[in-house]
Amino acid sequence: MIEIVKANKSNLLEVLYIIRECSRQLIEKGAKYWYNSLADSLEISTDIELGFIYLIKYNYVPVGTITLKFLPERESLQLERLAIFPAYQKKDLGQKLIEFAKETAKKKGVKKILGSIPIDDADLLHLLEQNNFVRKGESIPVEKSPIAVELELLL
Repeated sequence: MIEIVKANKSNLLEVLYIIRECSRQLIEKGAKYWYNSLADSLEISTDIELGFIYLIKYNYVPVGTITLKFLPERESLQLERLAIFPAYQKKDLGQKLIEFAKETAKKKGVKKILGSIPIDDADLLHLLEQNNFVRKGESIPVEKSPIAVELELLL
């Protein structure tokens, strides 16, 4: 059984653990971005309180997370911190989170989903490109998140 739920304060450690384990995986693959980007608990806690963070549960166990921030001034949804616990990757859970992001964007009536990813995360880039996200060049600052991606939605 797979379900996506909004994270609450009691999920803080689960979200941090998923992100930490995915960060470790990328560091082991040689990604440089993640050395300086391990999300801190205050930032994650604030995003949970604001209702931006969701968990994907596999058989009732939280195994992935995504952050979706509505940006009304840009008529877009900002996709951040898409992470699936390493043991649960390759089970289409990332795909489910992308579909959820698309549904959320449509419900909000936005025209675009924006995101940026570390240049070293080829798997995430491949997933986004399979879902019609387009590379839009390098983000600023480059050392933080080098590839900007965008998905134009048909409303």
